[in-house]
Amino acid sequence: MASQKIHLFKKSAIEDGTPELYYLNPSDNLWKIASEWRVVEYEDILVLTMHMIGIGDLVSVLMDGKFMNIEVEKENKEKAARFQHKDGMKNFCIEMNPHFLKLGITLDPTVQLSQGTSRTFITKLTPEEIKKYAETKNDPKPKADEEEDKGPYTVTIDVSRLP
Repeated sequence: MASQKIHLFKKSAIEDGTPELYYLNPSDNLWKIASEWRVVEYEDILVLTMHMIGIGDLVSVLMDGKFMNIEVEKENKEKAARFQHKDGMKNFCIEMNPHFLKLGITLDPTVQLSQGTSRTFITKLTPEEIKKYAETKNDPKPKADEEEDKGPYTVTIDVSRLP
């Protein structure tokens, strides 16, 4: 029988034979620049840290439903070249699994965005919330208490003017 462990990333859940048991599903483009971001799992949250300067000069993070879209609006050609793409990479995405995570993000106010780093908190569902979600996931209409603001949110960081 396959392990019932919830994996940090869908990639490892697929390798384990349980593709539905994951928290985050980073896009292929984001995997190509894995050195520019990391995720640390704690008991009740995931902490996503992104080195925005390593991604581009003007980067926007847009939260839309279960997707966190990271778009490079102003690209540094030298940085883009190191990813071995002719035109660079401008669109990245992380899909959050609503079976195990609350859809939404909280920015860490202690991190200085002006330094080109972003730290985001993603809250895990409690076991009771996971059970409730599993019971209602086939319900075509969300319950009134589940209809909360899930985006879109936008955070734009211009690192081109940093020293």
